Amino acid sequence: MQTTVCGVPCEYEMVKADSAETLLFLHGWGGDIRSFAGAYKAASEWNVTCINFAFPKSVPSSWGIYDYAAAVKIFLDGIGVKNPIIVGHSFGGRVAIILASQGLCKGLVLTDSAGLKPRLNLRKKLRIAKYRHRVKCGKSLDGLGSKDYNNLDPEMRKVFVRIVNTHLDKLLPFVRCKTLIFWGNADRDTPVYMAKRLHRKISGSELVIVEGGHYAYVDAHYKFVTMLKSFVMD
Repeated sequence: MQTTVCGVPCEYEMVKADSAETLLFLHGWGGDIRSFAGAYKAASEWNVTCINFAFPKSVPSSWGIYDYAAAVKIFLDGIGVKNPIIVGHSFGGRVAIILASQGLCKGLVLTDSAGLKPRLNLRKKLRIAKYRHRVKCGKSLDGLGSKDYNNLDPEMRKVFVRIVNTHLDKLLPFVRCKTLIFWGNADRDTPVYMAKRLHRKISGSELVIVEGGHYAYVDAHYKFVTMLKSFVMD
């Protein structure tokens, strides 16, 4: 299904159920409605309302992560959904953390979520210095950033840079809903130390580390779906 939120086109699919529970899936940057296809299909058989939301590929260049979160809230209000259980992967986890910190969800599942301030080793510090030097000199930034960055047009690069430089660590103490943290032990994009930090900062959260990479919910699909079902039905 297609809809327009905050002036931008969005795609979503939804399975309605009689249950009061609603499960909202938010995919990672560069993903689409297929990203959570497996988990969404499984959850649609649990007699809960399931929503698989796809972020727009293009937004105004002034947007940041809080604008994405506001757009999701407006979307939910528009379809009459309040306090869902939110499942967020990577970029989707950023949005989920913001909504949870605002008390807008009943439960939170973070799988290989982004949003925390990273540790900077020497290699990363050198890359940042090189990036800043090119910006100062007005040189091209092509090929310098991440794969996600390099795949974007100039306007969306502004959005991406703004997002990755917005750290959400300060919001974690305000996440007071039931929380499951599901992580791949070989994740290089959002390393395990981030999962452990989330676990420390979100009171009462549960941390599960499995064999897998940045897409742990795919690499350990059966375990993820089993734990998600238990989380939703408990």
